[in-house]
Amino acid sequence: MNTNMNDMTIEEAWSRLQQRGLVEGEQPATDAQSSPWYVRVMLGIAGWMGAGFLLGFVGVAFAFAMENAFASILIGVLCCGGAYAIFRAAGNNDFLAQFGLAVSFAGQFMVIYGVFKAFDWESVSAFLIAAVFEAALVVLIPNTIHRVLSSGGAMLALAFGMERAGLFGLSSAVAAAVFALVWLDRERWAGTGALWRPVGYGMALALLYLESARFFDYYRYWMHRDPSWLMQYGPMIGFVFTAVVCVWATARLLEREGIALASAVGTAAILAALLLCVLSYVAPGVAIASLILLLGFACGNRILMGMGVIALLGFVSHYYYQMQSTLLVKSAVLAATGLALLLARLVLHHYFPLDSTEEQHHA
Repeated sequence: MNTNMNDMTIEEAWSRLQQRGLVEGEQPATDAQSSPWYVRVMLGIAGWMGAGFLLGFVGVAFAFAMENAFASILIGVLCCGGAYAIFRAAGNNDFLAQFGLAVSFAGQFMVIYGVFKAFDWESVSAFLIAAVFEAALVVLIPNTIHRVLSSGGAMLALAFGMERAGLFGLSSAVAAAVFALVWLDRERWAGTGALWRPVGYGMALALLYLESARFFDYYRYWMHRDPSWLMQYGPMIGFVFTAVVCVWATARLLEREGIALASAVGTAAILAALLLCVLSYVAPGVAIASLILLLGFACGNRILMGMGVIALLGFVSHYYYQMQSTLLVKSAVLAATGLALLLARLVLHHYFPLDSTEEQHHA
């Protein structure tokens, strides 16, 4: 008999994880009760204020560093090292955690500024160095918010570097692949979830940024500067690879649930994924938002589900109100999407009916 996870105690959950070989040893001690949220908010604000005054003083004292690339990088690395020490000593102290976060962001700014000053503001090498630096901080600094933002920053630096290298349009596919790999591999959560979960959130934020940037047609600037065939057809190639990632993620989820791809349900799910990808070519962002929503639902992660729902509403609304197509065409696309979703719901309800107890539980 399956036990509802909401009804399990911590001891029972730890025992089941041990039986499946996901954890070993004694159950770790539970954390002490944290402070009320408003106290933590005030401590966080105080931490940022204190860090701001300190960094302002340091900035005035070391203003010469902004004129020299090596000095800027050196002081930035020292700031990041100081932030690492602060995070190690902070524990559950919200003031120190927020203080360390501000110090680290200042250090990152100085390092990246120095790197671009040493190379060039449009140098591919500078963007790649920034991506490697941010990825290293993800591993080294043990703070959830820091890891989320650093992983997102690493992905965006890599994406901008790919665009400068003439690989425009492929960055979304790379970010989608990393995002799917992180959230589809449940085995990694047992031991290294504190590292990979923030990376997954950072990839989701980077994906939403990259898809939203397409609304402003900023890639046309690079197309005029680099009229090569790869730059011209890069968005189409990137769209195809992104669609492949979405279909692959759907197939992996079907396999995890024991549903054969050749079955009626498997075929319907793959066709639905392909339909969403086709619609995403007309309405950019729909496939990515659907992927975030799908993996969030599969992982039982409400944060991802909320991000997916908000992103889906935003992308669909943008498509409806833009002036590139007539209202009749837009209405037809939205109606087709709604019919596809309703059809998928009917198919799932037919092959996987819920009894009255399960329906009351999900209500």
